[in-house]
Amino acid sequence: MPILGSFGAGSGKGFGQTAAAGGPRCITYDFFIVGGGGGGVQAYGGGGGAGGVHYSYCAPLTCGVTLNTDCGPISVQVGTGGAGNSGPGGGNTPYPAGDGGTSIAFKCSPLEITVKGGGGAETRHKNGRAAPDPLGGSGGGGGCFHTAPTSGGAGSCYGNPGSGAPSQSCGPSRFRSGSGGGACTAATNGGNSPGAAGCGKVSDIDGSSKNYGCGGIGSGVATCLNGRGDGGNPADPTANQGGGGGRNGAGADGVVYLRFPTSCKPGCLAVTPGCNSILTAGGCTVLKFVVSGCVTFD
Repeated sequence: MPILGSFGAGSGKGFGQTAAAGGPRCITYDFFIVGGGGGGVQAYGGGGGAGGVHYSYCAPLTCGVTLNTDCGPISVQVGTGGAGNSGPGGGNTPYPAGDGGTSIAFKCSPLEITVKGGGGAETRHKNGRAAPDPLGGSGGGGGCFHTAPTSGGAGSCYGNPGSGAPSQSCGPSRFRSGSGGGACTAATNGGNSPGAAGCGKVSDIDGSSKNYGCGGIGSGVATCLNGRGDGGNPADPTANQGGGGGRNGAGADGVVYLRFPTSCKPGCLAVTPGCNSILTAGGCTVLKFVVSGCVTFD
């Protein structure tokens, strides 16, 4: 049976047969897709850029996706976080952290939706890495540099730029590096400025509010400026929320959510592998993917 087109997001009703009936049915999914966060760099290095965040849930101008269960399993890919790097404290050798990986909903179908990760940070004297482009997230932070400025990496369409640090030759703030950009805001410069990481996107798609796509902080930046607003360990972004790594920390893996009215739920719905889950949020069913897997209907 052919795949149907996209319909407006936030619809309260599915299409086709009711959940009580057997056989194929059409389901309209709202999606929330987060790519992997970029890694951070130790030794006066920057923070990682957040993974891209793209969604139809509570986004009136973005359409959800409608598929018939007769079209078979839905394949989902979840991007991993970029590796951190413990680069040297000086010199001019690049020591970039890894970029975040790509998340994909409805993979290998005509309605595939791709969201790439965030850019990795760089060490002292080096500019942050740009986010993977196109369809990527936020740029990574640049390291500190006493005699010349550094810059953050450019953000892509689902993120914002990272920051660098201006030239500065004295005072403790000369060791304050740039931070990673976030889903909603760019990072601010290091040096004499605070160096705050970019803020993420808050969503309650799974029934509880979480902050997705937060930037990672650079060396010398206050922990409370990590883009999550929670004062947590800057080197450990929250798991599966696509945050950039702080200092030498790895970026967080991404996540993919598919949400639809429970009235449309097939009786044999399942997600694989077992670490993915089926949740309930109000009158909706939410499929949460923390690793790559599939939705099946039989």
